[in-house]
Amino acid sequence: MPENKPIEKKMKESGKITVSKEVIATIAALETMKNKGVVGLASGYKGKSVNVLPKSDFTKGVEVWMNSGEATVSISLITHYETGIFKVATEVQKKVKDSIQSMTGLKVIKVNINVLGVKFKEKEKPPEVKKEKPTK
Repeated sequence: MPENKPIEKKMKESGKITVSKEVIATIAALETMKNKGVVGLASGYKGKSVNVLPKSDFTKGVEVWMNSGEATVSISLITHYETGIFKVATEVQKKVKDSIQSMTGLKVIKVNINVLGVKFKEKEKPPEVKKEKPTK
């Protein structure tokens, strides 16, 4: 089982660089939200509906496992129905993997995407007409 400790990249003369799981999760969350078709990140089900996480808690929708210069990431998200789930998921996988590898130097083994919900286009509601009380 992989360790969940910060990874240290050892440099011969310069010293070492340590990257924590929280940093990896933050990169993954921010890159995920940049993708068209992503409604938000989710932390799981509460009852029968999926909770979209607020920006302050984005990293709760991301799990990171690290081991010897490698990382595996799982992201739980909600997509827009109109953009296509598979297209959104594969785009998120690619962008998250590329970003983590380029920013941290870690090798990303997998980026797992868990689509926990789909948001449908809301129908526009007709404007409400306020009925005025007749004056006496």
